[in-house]
This record gives sequence, C-alpha cells and structure tokens, in this order.
Amino acid sequence: MQIRPVGDFPWRCWPALAALGALAACTSYPRASFPVSQPGTSATSAPSPAPSSALARTAAGLDAAARRASAAEQPALQLQAARAWLQAGSPADATRDLRAITGNLSSMQLTERRVLEADIELANGQSQRAWQQMSGIPEPTGTPLEPQYLASRMRIALAAGRPVDGVRAEMAAERLAANANDRRALRFELLSLLRDARSRGVKLEPESSQDPIVQGWLDLGAISVAGGGASLNGAADAARWRARYPAHPATELLASALPAPLPLSSQLHKIALLLPVSGAAAGYAATIHAGFDYALQQVPADSRPQVQVYDTGVITVDEALRTARSEGADFVVGPLTRQEVDIAAASAPGVPMLALNFLSADRAAPSGMDQFALSPEEEAREVARRLLAAGQKRGVALGPTGDWGTRVLAAFKQELLAGGGTLLAQAVYDPTEHDFATPIRAVLGTDQSYARRLRLQAVLGQKFEFEPRGRTDVDFIFLPAQPAAARLLRPQLRFQYAGNVPVYATSDAYSPDGGVANQDLDGLIVPAMPWLVPDSGAAAALRTTVASQSGDNTAWQSGLYAFGYDACQLTMAIVAAGRSAQQVHVAGLTGDLTLGADGRVHREPAWARITRSGEPQLLTAATGSSSD
Repeated sequence: MQIRPVGDFPWRCWPALAALGALAACTSYPRASFPVSQPGTSATSAPSPAPSSALARTAAGLDAAARRASAAEQPALQLQAARAWLQAGSPADATRDLRAITGNLSSMQLTERRVLEADIELANGQSQRAWQQMSGIPEPTGTPLEPQYLASRMRIALAAGRPVDGVRAEMAAERLAANANDRRALRFELLSLLRDARSRGVKLEPESSQDPIVQGWLDLGAISVAGGGASLNGAADAARWRARYPAHPATELLASALPAPLPLSSQLHKIALLLPVSGAAAGYAATIHAGFDYALQQVPADSRPQVQVYDTGVITVDEALRTARSEGADFVVGPLTRQEVDIAAASAPGVPMLALNFLSADRAAPSGMDQFALSPEEEAREVARRLLAAGQKRGVALGPTGDWGTRVLAAFKQELLAGGGTLLAQAVYDPTEHDFATPIRAVLGTDQSYARRLRLQAVLGQKFEFEPRGRTDVDFIFLPAQPAAARLLRPQLRFQYAGNVPVYATSDAYSPDGGVANQDLDGLIVPAMPWLVPDSGAAAALRTTVASQSGDNTAWQSGLYAFGYDACQLTMAIVAAGRSAQQVHVAGLTGDLTLGADGRVHREPAWARITRSGEPQLLTAATGSSSD
C-alpha cells in the first residue's frame, strides 16, 4: 500500500526539494517498518534502528525546505519531515520536528500530527501508550490521510496485543489499496505482525471474533512459520485452513505461511530402523521410535514404506546392517550412539543411511551416509553465532567439570573467537555442588571486591556493609548446564549482581517436565526445539493434536519424540531429493533442517527465553530479546 504525505504542499518549494533529491508531495514514501514492543515494556527495551541513510537525507532535505518556507507553508513540510525521520528509524528527530511546528494546522494536519505522535510512541517501545493515543483519534474517513491512519492503527494494535483490532484495520486498509500488489503487501505485513505478536505471548484466538475473515487471519497467524521448508503436515495444515475459511483473502499467502508438502519418492519401499531397543538406552530408543512411527503414519498409505526395526542392543551394528541389506532395505535410519555410528561408517553400509548421531571428529563419512544429531556442541556454536549477530561480542563462560562441559565450552569458544568475539573470562563449576559463588565471582570479577573487603576488615578490625563491583564490559554469560544445576546457577547469578546480563545456555538446561522448578530459570535464553515452545506455529499445532490422541502416553512430551519425527521427515526428503543436498529443507519439530554438502544436517533452532512461569517463550530477534 502506498502511503502518501498529506496536507497542503507549498508548490513554490518544489525546485528546492528536487535539487535535494527529496520527496515531492505527489510521491509515495517507502513503507514504514516500526519496531514493536511487548505490552508493558519500557522505551529502553526497543531501541531505534540506525537511521536509513537515503530516508535520512530525504528527511533532512524536507527540514531544509521547511526552514526556507513561509510560516503558512512550514507545517506541511514539518509533518512530512517528521514522517520521513520516523521511517528512517529516528523517532527523536521526528519528535523534534513536531515540537518545532508553530504555525496553524488544518483539522487534517492536526489529525496527522496525532497519528505521528502515536507512531513515535510505538517506535520508542511504548505500545500501550501508542494504542491509547491511537484509539482516541477519529478515523479520517474519505481523506488522503486515511491509508496512513489505518496502517499505523494496524501496527500499533498488534504491538499492543489487540489482534482483532489490528486485523480489522488491515481489512479497512485493503479497501483503499490502489491495486493488487498493495493489497498483497498489506496482507504479508499483517501476517508478519501476527507472528510477532504470537511470539510475544499474545493469544491469537479465532473464537474472539464472529467475523470469519478475522477468524481466518488469527488462525493462520497462530500456525504460520517464517522459515519455509517442507513438512509431512504442510499439505494437511493448508487443507484444514482452506476448508475452514474458503475464499479468505489470506489464501494467497499459504505457500509462504505454512511449510510446503514434503515430497515423497516412489523409490522408497523399506526402511531399516537401527535402535537399541534393549539395554541402557532402551527408553530413549522407544521415544525416538514413537516419534518416527507417528510421522510415518502421516504418509498416505499408498506411499508409506515398510519399516523394520533392528535392535542394536541385542545384535551388533555390523550384523544389523548385513541383515537389513539381505532383507531388501532401501534406506537405513540409525544407529543411535556415536560409537555405533563410527562402526556403521567403517562397515560400508551399502545402502543410503541417515545416522542418528555425528561421527567422531577423526572419522570420515562414507558415500551415502548422512548424519542427524541433537548435538550440544552444535548448539553452543549456534549460541556464539547468535551473540555475534546481535553485536554481543564480549562475555564470560561458566561450564561444568567433565568431558561434556569441556566439549561444549571448547565449541562455543572456537566459534566466538572465529567470529571476532572475546571471551573475557572462563571458569568451571562442580555440578554436584549447590553453592557456585566461587566460580561465579571469578568470571564476574567480583572476587577481587570480596578480597579487598577482607583486607579492609582485617586492617580496620570490624565488619562493614559493601556492594561488590564486578567487570562492566560483559555483554553475555554463557552457561551450559543440565537442568538441576541450571536451576541453582540462574538465581545465584542474580544474587551475585549479574541479573541484568543476558544469560545463554544450551537446550539441556531446560527440561519440559521440570514443572514449577523451571521458574528458577527465569530469563535464561536457550536454542529450543519448536516442538517444546508454546505458540511456535505449526509445530505447536501438531503437538496439540498429538497430545489429544496420546491418552496417558507421555512420550510425545520429549524432545526425542520430535527427533524421531524429524528423522522420518529427513528420510523422505533425502530420498526424494536423489542425493541433491541443496534440495533438502525440512520445517522440522526440532528446528529448521537443511543438509550440508558434508552430509551433516544443520539444525537452526527456535530461540526462547524462559519466563517467570517456567515456560519457554519464542524469540524472534537476534538480539536475545523477544520481539518487543
């Protein structure tokens, strides 16, 4: 939709604006994209982006033209300059221009100013205040300002957690759109805003409206995804939505809003599933098998391959592979442990294989072997990449003693340093202990403050109150931990004056069955599986369906269930791609899955912050904050 400046334009200023390359009154500004905030957040939680250079030059040109214009002509130019500054990402300059207006404003210009003031509140992160202002502005029906009013109302309503009002504003704006492209742009923006609102915990409930168009938008916003890819449920989700909302205007967005149907190959007839059904890992294997089997049931019966399970807890991996080949397996999924995967690689599988772990670092994968794993080392690298992308390059790390902690910290440090980051301090803690004050003080630098206090007390001969001072250059704390230790470490970091520093961990720190104990993780940021994050779109919708069908069986609550489900999806995608790795892109329950040229599946996780309720809340920005 084109947003046009309104108000009377001083035509005799046109040559000056043309010379500056600024916008004229009959020219459309590019669509504004304002930062949105979670209801109730402060202005400091949503900093303005760096001003766009082209738009900033336009705004500066309008400012210059306003200074040269007559008193009667200045207000229109100042309003246009304020809008341009706002679109350039500089609400402070927009506010300055509004405050500089001294001339008389027409009724339309007064309304335009009020809309701008509401937009500035939104840009400053004050979404509730912006909505209060916007809801008090009468709609300028039939005026050139109406499209801008409705676009602003849509953004502000969604940012303030009022999805029905936001959808209604978009519907009204569509009626004013000049052409199909403008309507399509509005629809894409609405869907994106609905997803953002969902990620901030806003409930998108179709039953909150009686209007089927509004209901359809809310339903689609609740299940949509942003990463693309394909899934076994893509076609079913789209078909269900179409059946509920025939002829809905969002129908044209389904291809981008929902995962595409997963391609199926007629060449896949029999899968060999190698899992340790017996032995110490039997529980893990059973959960993975349950997820794999549920995914398989989503495949149409006439395309569904047969699956034969081979128990690597009873027979060797070599024997399982030989038997699978002799019994006509087209594809092998598994084995599960790293040691078993190493053995499989050395024994020349003979059929395409998706191993359910990564090979040891010194082993090379044979032709036809792909690898899919829930690797804490890979998650640590993802954390480092996220921090670097957000400009959080200087921090400290605190990891557990033992091989697991050593590997995870090494992977994190390697990725951080390779990307230009700095690890200011690193320490280890004993996960069997309960008091982690010593290693926490070491990485935060507060141990030196405590040492100074002891020296002073010894000299003065008396105790006194003091507040320790740690280092002030810490952008983040990386805290790989298992759930029990994480629940102790997070509160102790607050107690040691690190409550305002973003704390990241691998997903191991969060256990879905932790109950109220997970409340102690409040604020912890983790790379999470969409399967385990409420309001994560299509994955959450499928989780609700599985839960309703499972009765007393709780295996579906585990991330290993999602891992098994995705192993099945990847198998279908790899076979259908015919070994063309670049064609494998699965919108998985464990994350966004792609296949590298080296045969390793790259898993892009969802990102979540643990809330005060102990539940993960989806994040959308690379800054470590929810889209607020």
